[in-house]
Amino acid sequence: MASPLLNPVFVGGTGRSGSTIVGDLLDHHPAITLTRPMEVRFITGNNGLSDALAKADKPAGIAAAELAVERIHNRWFYRAENVGLHTSMSKEFLLEQTHMYLDTFPDNPIEATRALTYSIMEKVAHGCNAQRWVDTTPANARKANLIAPIYPNYKVIVVVRDGRDVAASFVHQDFGPSDVFEALAQWEQRMIKSDQAVKKCAAGVVLSLDLQDLVITARDQTLNLILEHCELDDSTEMRDWFNATVTAEGAHSGRWRRDFDESTCAAIDEVYGESCDRLRALGIAIPASGE
Repeated sequence: MASPLLNPVFVGGTGRSGSTIVGDLLDHHPAITLTRPMEVRFITGNNGLSDALAKADKPAGIAAAELAVERIHNRWFYRAENVGLHTSMSKEFLLEQTHMYLDTFPDNPIEATRALTYSIMEKVAHGCNAQRWVDTTPANARKANLIAPIYPNYKVIVVVRDGRDVAASFVHQDFGPSDVFEALAQWEQRMIKSDQAVKKCAAGVVLSLDLQDLVITARDQTLNLILEHCELDDSTEMRDWFNATVTAEGAHSGRWRRDFDESTCAAIDEVYGESCDRLRALGIAIPASGE
């Protein structure tokens, strides 16, 4: 029987869409643990290992692998005092593993990528005492199909949210777009990329869920869908945490109307409507309104 470490769950979205809530929810199930850091990033982050593997048969393949290694060492190893791969492994270990990866990548990119990913994630899992793990890197949504060669038995959960609330939330962060209209444009592009990635995944790999359903309109049904999708038994611990912690107030639904003046809200609504029209024309479902 394969190790539960090889049956991970990847939760993603557009950023500020609720992937952290789903990760925390699963972390309260006894059979699965949220990674520390909760976003490992090096697998699906921009110019990470999944991107390098996707380019392996192209002239730029080895350069992509080298860039992924550079980002692992300099961007994802140490992100903050308690955030980064450094919390569960030494730099010496990482240097050794990435050296082997680059040596092997030209002749066998899939095995090289698996070996590096598995070795890093074994350390991460050991650091948080995980038998099976869930990662909440937002890019998991738009790279969902690229994970398949690395973890054939994986699951993905894509969380969607009203783009106006996503954009309003970004404005209050110290990362991502600080302008609400730039944030709306980013939301649209990430919705498109996620849809493209999901359509390339095998049946049964991806569960797409709306944050409104999870938090407000279909709480029990959505929770049941998550358990079924991740092949998890019911958990009193998980349900108790969900009922006590995941609230409508905490979701800040409709915050975009409260965060901006009337004229700005009207402009946001107009731009968002145009964005939704373009997404519908591509056959992409629009998240429920947060109002």
